Amino acid sequence: MSDTLDLPEEVRIFLLEGYELLDQAETDLLLLEKDSSKAELFNSVFRGIHTIKGNSGFLNLVQTEKVCHTSEGVLDRLRSGKLVVRPELISALLSGIDVVRELLRDIESTGAESARDVTPLLRDLARYSSS
Repeated sequence: MSDTLDLPEEVRIFLLEGYELLDQAETDLLLLEKDSSKAELFNSVFRGIHTIKGNSGFLNLVQTEKVCHTSEGVLDRLRSGKLVVRPELISALLSGIDVVRELLRDIESTGAESARDVTPLLRDLARYSSS
């Protein structure tokens, strides 16, 4: 993370932790795609996304919170066995991680959350959270 902006301490901590949690979630999702029997991986991804969602809400980062909330719904259905791991589902969740990472980069570079249109991603993820 660069120090180009004078971001508040809580935002810098959020960004550092967020990047780490996203990296771990991405790794865990790729492992789950290969072996979906490891419940601890579902829990790890869920906790990471849940943490980012909560911190986003605290910092009033609406777009980031929305993407995490919707991803969390899908992950909860996976953890409970209501959904099974499929490549297109993992791909949708990885897209969510990519979008959150882009939103964090926007915050890091501009000091504010972008007005990025996350509607297509939310719609894609919502197919899994309510099916």
